[in-house]
Amino acid sequence: MAAAQQTEFQKNFRLIVEKIFNHWQNLRLAVEHGMGGRNGQQVAIEIMDYTYQYCVANENITQGELQEVLEELMDQEFNTLCDDNSIPEICRNLLRYKQLAQQNQYPQIEAELSKLPAGKEWLRPDVKITYTPVEGDSSSEDDDDDDMEDDDEDQDDEMEDEAPTSSGRMTRSQARKQKAEEFVEPEDGWTTVRRK
Repeated sequence: MAAAQQTEFQKNFRLIVEKIFNHWQNLRLAVEHGMGGRNGQQVAIEIMDYTYQYCVANENITQGELQEVLEELMDQEFNTLCDDNSIPEICRNLLRYKQLAQQNQYPQIEAELSKLPAGKEWLRPDVKITYTPVEGDSSSEDDDDDDMEDDDEDQDDEMEDEAPTSSGRMTRSQARKQKAEEFVEPEDGWTTVRRK
């Protein structure tokens, strides 16, 4: 690749990486829940930067290698395991977009990335993210959230007391209640992110 093309590729691929990481909900939740400590947002930016450098510096990386890197970073820096297949999806997209960017297929990349939900960039030093410290925080906001959850549960209980339909199928609310009953609370210091 010529020097000018390489510079353009690096600039454009950087924007692609930023767009993908700014839409990664697990990373944002880890930061907001204080899993990376007081500097969690800066740690997230560093992970994004490292991932970009790793992709640019390594010509023939596999999805499995990149996935291993991201899983290790999330575990080490945020004490977080992503069990929702977001990391394989991110790695697959990063490597695919890297290949397309190297082939100057920017209109295709732009068209696909424009389908992502609108959201503001939060992985920048000038954006302030509010986080909840992991231990010892019993703010009144938490109490308010609990009250709201109790109200929701009461409404769900009323709806879920209905018997399954005559065909033997369960309603969505009944299925949710059954899943909630099967849910095992995570250990202290862990946050569970369920699949979509």
